[in-house]
Amino acid sequence: MTTAAPPPPAPRAIPPANIPPAAARAGHSVQGDLLGLVRIPAAEVRRALRAGLDGALLDSFFPAADNPQRAGERVRLSRGPAYYRPRTTLPWAAALGAALARLDANATGQTPALRHALLDNLHNLTAAGTYALWHDLTDHPSTPGDARPAALERLLHVATTTAAARNGLTATGPLVPHTGDLTLLQTLKTGWRTFRELDNPAKITDELRFLAAHVLAPRPDITAVLAPLYGSLSLALAARTVLPALLGRPIDVHLVRLGFHDQAKVAYLGTDGTVRHHATAPRPYREQLAAAARGGATFLVVDDNVGYGSTMRAARTLVEQLGGRAVTRSVESAWSLYHRFGRHDIADAADLPSLRPNLHHSIQARLTGHLLRGDADAYLRDSAHHAPGTLPQQMAASFDVAVSTGTWSSGQLAAMRAELGHATAFWNEPPVPRPYASAA
Repeated sequence: MTTAAPPPPAPRAIPPANIPPAAARAGHSVQGDLLGLVRIPAAEVRRALRAGLDGALLDSFFPAADNPQRAGERVRLSRGPAYYRPRTTLPWAAALGAALARLDANATGQTPALRHALLDNLHNLTAAGTYALWHDLTDHPSTPGDARPAALERLLHVATTTAAARNGLTATGPLVPHTGDLTLLQTLKTGWRTFRELDNPAKITDELRFLAAHVLAPRPDITAVLAPLYGSLSLALAARTVLPALLGRPIDVHLVRLGFHDQAKVAYLGTDGTVRHHATAPRPYREQLAAAARGGATFLVVDDNVGYGSTMRAARTLVEQLGGRAVTRSVESAWSLYHRFGRHDIADAADLPSLRPNLHHSIQARLTGHLLRGDADAYLRDSAHHAPGTLPQQMAASFDVAVSTGTWSSGQLAAMRAELGHATAFWNEPPVPRPYASAA
């Protein structure tokens, strides 16, 4: 049996004035919705066409709809069917990159929503491709002369660059994968996913700024982040550049394919309860993680959400069996399960559970279903966009649930209070619809 690393002490915040200047740009300039989509005004589309962008590309990626908040106004959504079919969209990568370059050259600063949308789609292609290749190399290890390992390294670099650019940091590398890597990706039949659970730029930015100020700054002993894939991939890619910018110190980010809900067919656990490390990553990345943990490093495990805690417990087990220590964090938490099933104790799994209610997978599937069908109007009219109250109000209700269980430590409750204060002061995320009628 593994024992949980103690949670951080009552966290202290970094005052905004003390955030390093290099991090000043690490934020989101456009506000997204529940899935992270933004609405592109018709005026921006007209400016883009005058700047020389291809109208056919805009039609293919950014579906038009009536703005339900303003009668007679047409908008475009930053994501459409192409976004959720990354394998078939790979041939468009160069055109997306060229459109972004043309926009920056001919309409500088005039189309923030459309620029964000182009970056968002480029990031999605590279992130989805990175995971597909990670998945393939994990299940089918490389052989001498294999082109896949070098392609994965290049894809990770491009995906990190697009994540940095999407978060307002200066891009220091290519935004479009190499043509040969795109060709290789199109040969992969498995590992392609419709959507990442945590693929919301605003939520990722809010989360990373909270972690920097309230978890990592008070705990300089935490020198690495571990992110289970697939849901946390975009957060992990952004963390590679955003966290060092915010903290003013390096921090390693490691990836593992690990999950017990959507990856139930993978045998991650041995009969003795240990995690089969070979099932989580290609060999070079397993070796990097093992080397880091062997030195006794403390890892911050960040998962997209926690329901029953199986993934977090397994991630902690993996870190500890490799010789390290783990502090676990959920970006969202299924507080509704406390109402649905009565006693629901995950205090041993999530050292730092977010008070954010989770965006239930059934709601995500419904919303992405509208987009996959190309029905942008149905997407905008969906009742999920009209949840009552505010996110901080929902988080306050989550805190009341946590207190009522009596299972959380004083340190965990202090971290929750710090998160609630940070969210109230800085977050702009929309409220989350209730997955169950009985949920509070």
